[in-house]
Amino acid sequence: MVGIRRHALVWLSHAPRPDVTGDAFVVDRWHAEGNPFVVCRRRGEKDSLSLGFCLASQELRLRRIAAYSQPEEILRVDRPPSLGEVAALQPDTFARLSDAASKEGLDIRVFGSWMWQTLAGGPYANAASDLDVLIDVADAAGAKRAASFLQREGVECPFKLDGELSFSGLGEVHWREYFNGAPSILVKSITTVRMVRREELWK
Repeated sequence: MVGIRRHALVWLSHAPRPDVTGDAFVVDRWHAEGNPFVVCRRRGEKDSLSLGFCLASQELRLRRIAAYSQPEEILRVDRPPSLGEVAALQPDTFARLSDAASKEGLDIRVFGSWMWQTLAGGPYANAASDLDVLIDVADAAGAKRAASFLQREGVECPFKLDGELSFSGLGEVHWREYFNGAPSILVKSITTVRMVRREELWK
């Protein structure tokens, strides 16, 4: 099973509880339609699982809905959709980037507005929307290769390439911050946000 970490998608046995009571109807409906919730950094009690999803509108003003659940209510966990899955629905926008990633041997995952567009349909994004990517990295060489790829490809993209590199057991860092060589890097996990020395990412 895919681990419970930021950006993971979960399907639940019961609808989660909304952070805002007035959102109960939309949370229940989202769950009833079989849609997943995305795991976020913990907002409340230690044993709760902080979740979220977005509602779209024709004006592309996304409404973010926060909710929480208990880990034992999880039925299924998965990673965000691959860049290839997103490109299959938006070939004019992402085909070149998807092909380049395949040649590089990178498994690029997509979160944010393009993820919700792929999973739920509806007007979440357009061709000019930022693309939020997530790449798992296992070592320093892999992190350098992934960040260099995004830097190189971003020059040719008609949209902004945003997103994170994910370090197993630690959390996620912004890929540009890693690429720029900062000696200390902000790492976000499901439980913490902290500055970490670059060399600590591999200990």
